[in-house]
Amino acid sequence: MSIEMDPRISRHYLDLVAQETRGLLEKGFTPSGTSGDVSLRDPITGLIYVSGSLVGMPFAETDFSTFAAHDVSVHEPDGTNISPWALATIELPMHLGIYRARPDVHAIVHSHPLWASVFAITHETIPLALAEQMGNLGGEVNVAKYAPAGDVKMGAYIVEALGSKNAVIMANHGAVTVGPTFEVAYRYSYFLEQIAQKIIYAKLIGEIHALKPEDLNPDSYMKGTEGYGAGRDDNLE
Repeated sequence: MSIEMDPRISRHYLDLVAQETRGLLEKGFTPSGTSGDVSLRDPITGLIYVSGSLVGMPFAETDFSTFAAHDVSVHEPDGTNISPWALATIELPMHLGIYRARPDVHAIVHSHPLWASVFAITHETIPLALAEQMGNLGGEVNVAKYAPAGDVKMGAYIVEALGSKNAVIMANHGAVTVGPTFEVAYRYSYFLEQIAQKIIYAKLIGEIHALKPEDLNPDSYMKGTEGYGAGRDDNLE
């Protein structure tokens, strides 16, 4: 029996989210090959496309390497699933919460990266240590309070800790970066890993001399994702 697809659903976005979910594995952001998820919000319809759960699929994937468009779930802003062929990641409440709080965000990358996870384990904030960190991540990177995976409280904690910035650490879990497109959100994920590694190495040598936002020229960095093109981006890549 065929399933009729809601006419608002974009096949391009289904393919794109599948591609960027595979990207978690290809870019080394999922040590198990099955952890983490991504999502995008269509600027026109408001529909949210998110990595589907690997649990309970008719032909369960062993990892993200073969993740396909039919594995992506699509939701109304209130979370209603309009894609009967797929169930969303358990972290859907987190994605919905961020989109509600951040109208500038249209792509989210939730990863389990190596170096940033060290700060997730220690619950340590990543200080504002390099000037370019302000323009990329928005300043120091906070650690959101812990809640079990999928718990609605996790979404609230992450929204609170993220604020207007572009990255947040999930206590005892992983990391989240946001942006206007996947390209930008992944760029922030890479930057987050780089600064986390540098801070860890710097601590081995000596004291961390953190900056304050007022130490920097405000014209040299952007707040949140402000400054990127607004309106519909049919690629969101």
